[in-house]
Amino acid sequence: MRVSALVCTRNRADAISLVVRSLLLEPEIPEELVVVDQSDDSKTEQVLRLIADPRLRYIRSRKTGKGAALNEGLNAAQGEIVVCTDDDCEATPGWLAGIVQALTEHPKAAVVFSNVVAPPYDTSKGYVPTYERSQSRVLRHVLDLCSGHGLGAGMALRRSAILSLGGCDETLGPGGLFPSADDIDIAIRALLNGWEVCDTADVAILHHGYRSFHDGREHVRRDWVALGATCSKSLRAGVLLGAVPTLWRFTAAAIWPPVKRIITLKKPIGLTRITAFVQGFARGVQTPVDRKRLVFVPRRRH
Repeated sequence: MRVSALVCTRNRADAISLVVRSLLLEPEIPEELVVVDQSDDSKTEQVLRLIADPRLRYIRSRKTGKGAALNEGLNAAQGEIVVCTDDDCEATPGWLAGIVQALTEHPKAAVVFSNVVAPPYDTSKGYVPTYERSQSRVLRHVLDLCSGHGLGAGMALRRSAILSLGGCDETLGPGGLFPSADDIDIAIRALLNGWEVCDTADVAILHHGYRSFHDGREHVRRDWVALGATCSKSLRAGVLLGAVPTLWRFTAAAIWPPVKRIITLKKPIGLTRITAFVQGFARGVQTPVDRKRLVFVPRRRH
């Protein structure tokens, strides 16, 4: 099967060269690398012009948000397998081949997530979002997502399957109306439509997305707003099972930790997750939903 790689980027001209060059190290795959650029200036385009590889395809996007960029890239890609990563990542040797192999070995899978690991950094000052599993697994039911879900930084998609679902929800992901949860959303929708989702623990991509603890507060709020919205979308569409993974995560990772501290007579912390989830849920309730595709359809401003 033909393989395309896809990187969506915005205003990261200083980082884009690393991920692009790492993806093009292998001579045979990918057959093409599509970069969808939503930057405010031409710096990213100028950097990419210096990379002399005929497989590199540059698309200047006038849309906003990762969900929209993913759809633009999926529609432009020529490969049936589309390997996606972020503009602050670096493909490790064998990562592309490994994640492609995982998807190829599971013909019923629409999505495969790989491990996402961090380079060495000072853990006392900040963190890097990662996703690491010790064993590979196949998810066949949406409830399987309650035990965790992968990150869009290390993801392979079966193009025909994702397009049959109506593509990605363009309101989700960085830059979107709900700036996260694009990865769990596509997994939920794939599983609800009879596809499988796989985790491969055999390969990992390197994530350079370091955040200080101060910046992390906004990152946490962003994530939980999007999770709340994703939850409300399923409930409004009458797909109750689709809301279970986000409700489970809300209960386990947002509600229970402060409750546990209260029980042990300690001051509750982490309330930002609760308030952000509720805010996202409320905003999701106010946003129209395409029940067939299970995506938000924001009202257009006149």
